[in-house]
Amino acid sequence: MRHLPPFIDFHNHIVPGVDDGCATVAESLDALRSLYAEGVRTLVATPHLLVPRLGTEAALDRELEMQRRAFDRLADAVARESDLPVLGLGQEIWAPDAESVRRIAGRTDVGLDGSRALLIEFGFDLRGTHEDVIEAVVAAGRRIVVAHPERYRYPSGANALAVMRRWRELGALLQVNAGSFTGHYRDHRPESEARAWAMVAEGMVDIIGTDHHGPRRVGVSPLEAYDALCARGEQAAAERAMVERPGQVLRDEPIEEPDPAVRSRSADG
Repeated sequence: MRHLPPFIDFHNHIVPGVDDGCATVAESLDALRSLYAEGVRTLVATPHLLVPRLGTEAALDRELEMQRRAFDRLADAVARESDLPVLGLGQEIWAPDAESVRRIAGRTDVGLDGSRALLIEFGFDLRGTHEDVIEAVVAAGRRIVVAHPERYRYPSGANALAVMRRWRELGALLQVNAGSFTGHYRDHRPESEARAWAMVAEGMVDIIGTDHHGPRRVGVSPLEAYDALCARGEQAAAERAMVERPGQVLRDEPIEEPDPAVRSRSADG
């Protein structure tokens, strides 16, 4: 049997019946089995939390409670099986502006499995730089992970890598989807694959997540992403983004940039 590092995934939509991912517990279990077979050993489920559409605190409370109840049903089913990832609960938070993110940044029931980290999506069509969102999260004492920046449509004239570089300078971590490395999104975001590899070259891939949606989005493979990176001499970068750094995020540990000389030796194979 092939030995793989213990992958950690904290971007996926496998909580049943709460968003556009898995619809049933059976679908969720199928997804978890396939992810376990590909090396995922820890999984934090991240159903969508669409803050601008939840206009009151009561609406936020209801949405989070619904997600928690659905997650608990899944956790009960997982407990009856073996060879499945260890589960936690978080959210993928749509917060396109500072006002939205401030509504949830102080809540102890929001974050990746009880950590101070927030997985934030800005929206696929960026409006400005969204630097205010990062600054608001950091000011609240939280850590921000920006979801799939390689898939965004950047404002006219903006250099995507320069924008991402600025986000990281402000304290954000960048999460790339596993499918971007293998061209999974090229039909509707043809630039996503080239951007993902450019981010690798620049040392800007902090986290790799599956963004798994169960049977509604087939073909997303963490193992294929890992193998694609290894084939290009980037095994160290793959393990950093799929094991080491997500673990540090979930444990609220400090994160240091790798020594460029060490990374260069890894890239040379």
